[in-house]
Amino acid sequence: MSIRKKGNILEIKLWLFVLIFLVIFSGVSIAQEAVKDSEYLQKIALCKDILEKNPVQETVFFTPQDEKVVTWLRFSYDSVEKFKLYWEWITPEGKLYHRGEVEMKAGSYINYRTWYWIKIKSNYASQLPGEWKVRVYINDIFLTERYFFIEKTFRKND
Repeated sequence: MSIRKKGNILEIKLWLFVLIFLVIFSGVSIAQEAVKDSEYLQKIALCKDILEKNPVQETVFFTPQDEKVVTWLRFSYDSVEKFKLYWEWITPEGKLYHRGEVEMKAGSYINYRTWYWIKIKSNYASQLPGEWKVRVYINDIFLTERYFFIEKTFRKND
């Protein structure tokens, strides 16, 4: 076998090794993403509105002309005392924009649906284009984090 053929075989083996390595580790990162959500959370959706306690127009892309961005969730949680749900809205610069909360009575919540929103249109959020995130908690228990985008306003002269 010539040196050139041996070199090609080694190069192919190296590329196969790299490909296998990438497939394995991309699977690990996907698995890590899946386990980030709390066991209490059944579903979360970012949307433009709510109708009959369900999300409407699910999306992660919003414009400055959209009225609001809503974080809707369905969760199950048992508590012998009252508790709070928190939503932290983080700007593209990583700063806390708003922290909303809802106080809940003690009880057993099974597949309970709730939501919270921030206004975009005619509010400061409309002037902060980029990748935002929202984090949701029950008391100090982290439920989830989701990313969304507010697009830049384009004017005729831009």
